[in-house]
Amino acid sequence: MRLLYPLLALAACTAAPAATAADLERGRMLHENHCRMCHDSIAYKRGERIANDYAQIKAQVTRWQTNTGLRWSEEDIDNVTAFVAKTYYKLPVPTQQ
Repeated sequence: MRLLYPLLALAACTAAPAATAADLERGRMLHENHCRMCHDSIAYKRGERIANDYAQIKAQVTRWQTNTGLRWSEEDIDNVTAFVAKTYYKLPVPTQQ
């Protein structure tokens, strides 16, 4: 019984995935519904990018959701950032966002 509690604690700490397929799917849906009207895929392919790494992409997602009054949660911002980073910038999604 003494060994069971540390194992349960370890399992609880390692059980929370960061960027799941559902997160990326939600990010895709939010992007399609709120961002595509101004940002088609060509916007992410221009030579002079404003964002060059994951943190900068997140800053732009945060900026534009604020500018457009979307009032997304931090989780939604992370989901859209992960989707844009993976889909358009071909960057890995950090395990902790």
